[in-house]
Amino acid sequence: MIKELKTLLQKYFGSSSPKPIEVKKPIPVKVVPQHEKLSSLVEEIGKDMFGVRVRVEWGRCPYCETVTQLLSLHDNFFRCSLCRETTRQYVNGHIAYLPIDDQFDLNPKPRKDGTP
Repeated sequence: MIKELKTLLQKYFGSSSPKPIEVKKPIPVKVVPQHEKLSSLVEEIGKDMFGVRVRVEWGRCPYCETVTQLLSLHDNFFRCSLCRETTRQYVNGHIAYLPIDDQFDLNPKPRKDGTP
């Protein structure tokens, strides 16, 4: 009877001793919030399809006064996903989105050294 059990153990488990096998600790899965998944997906699509770096951030739009997604194609300029108004990002201890008074602000200004 014992010989039969040993042969069955060897056949199915590759071992003759019924010692428990050491189990490795599972690696904890990194939890990624939904808005980070969405922003990385939008960045990837923008880079692959259009060759443009697109940033998606959450913020309060100064025009419609709602917390919404703001899309960026240019540095420090974001467009509200609800009202489609363009805002400028201002960072000074905290992040604020300011309305643009003049549409000429959207054009890139040449640097002092002459490079665009």
